[in-house]
Amino acid sequence: YEQQLLMEFEVLVRAVVAGSIASAMAQSVLAGLAFWFAGLQSVFLLMALTALLAMVPFVGASLVWIPASLWLAFGEGNMTAGISLAVFGIVIVSTIDNIIRPWIIVERASLHPLAGLLGVLGGVQALGPVGVFIGPIVVAFLQTLLMLLHREFALGDENAAAGGIVQKSTPGFPA
Repeated sequence: YEQQLLMEFEVLVRAVVAGSIASAMAQSVLAGLAFWFAGLQSVFLLMALTALLAMVPFVGASLVWIPASLWLAFGEGNMTAGISLAVFGIVIVSTIDNIIRPWIIVERASLHPLAGLLGVLGGVQALGPVGVFIGPIVVAFLQTLLMLLHREFALGDENAAAGGIVQKSTPGFPA
């Protein structure tokens, strides 16, 4: 059982890391396109910064596109580009994380999509930003433990049906 739990833990940790990296890359590319269309300079630097900060749950990519949109609106006086970048950041860049991360975790860790989503959301609510990583791990462990328990009960039912009920005796007490 320990071996199976350790294998599940390894698979899930890899899935969480892969989900975080994939989400950061997607946010970086989408934000880079928005930076380019908005006319900002140093798009690749902004993309690299977005990819790095996107690993931080909740505030990650917004730490780049919010100041960039404020700079466009107030620093350069291009209100249209600033507002457009802010809307794109809210609607697309920040929400893609909520789609890609659970999807990767569910695909790689063989969790039901609802269990994966509940793991991420419940972990965040219970533990804050760290819950994005811990929540799915707890859900996967619970799923594995329930599967092991189900297997044990199924084996017990098979032994009882075959008439091979094994009674264990405690030393000093007859079976």
